Amino acid sequence: MKQPGILAMAVLGIIATPAAAQVKFSYTPVLQSGTTAGGKSIAYPKTDSAEVTALMLDIGPGGETGRHMHPYPTFVYVLEGAIDVAMDGGVVHSYKAGDSFLEVVNTWHNGKNKGTTPAKVLVVFAGVHGKSNLVRPQ
Repeated sequence: MKQPGILAMAVLGIIATPAAAQVKFSYTPVLQSGTTAGGKSIAYPKTDSAEVTALMLDIGPGGETGRHMHPYPTFVYVLEGAIDVAMDGGVVHSYKAGDSFLEVVNTWHNGKNKGTTPAKVLVVFAGVHGKSNLVRPQ
């Protein structure tokens, strides 16, 4: 009498195993930080219109972003090439493919590609709908 129950459990085990085995993935941590490249704590905008914006920057050899600042937390991941980010005050941070960081908030800075190959950079803003994620000098 106990054998039908054991048989049912065995069949369920055989059926469930392939389904569970299909869920295979791996991950590599890219960044986990509560501070920007300038050492300040990040703070999310207080709004009921939060919006995430992601874009790809292509910076050619000798190219630059131009002096700007971000009013909101900004995640950056260098996919290809290398960039230098110079902040007001003279501090320069260098990043290469595979590096990631949180941009400084409300601090003037400029990204430059001083290399001989193009730089490709993923930029993700945690901003506010309808408001600019980037401010240029007037």
